[in-house]
Amino acid sequence: MRDRSDAEQARVFHDLLVAEAETLAAAIAAMGLTSRGTPRANTESQLLQRELREVRRCLDNLRDSFPELGNDRQ
Repeated sequence: MRDRSDAEQARVFHDLLVAEAETLAAAIAAMGLTSRGTPRANTESQLLQRELREVRRCLDNLRDSFPELGNDRQ
């Protein structure tokens, strides 16, 4: 049986990860790059996309461990 504080802590962490995912997605969208973007911009975009994938992976793992967090995928 899980302690209630674990679920509350998971909720806080979940909310932080959702906010981070939104920030990263907005930063990627703001770059507005085409496939012909500058090499530096492409590299930055790739790094942001990698970070976003990692945040989403963490969210998925957290939701698997705490189903009460819901399944609203980011």
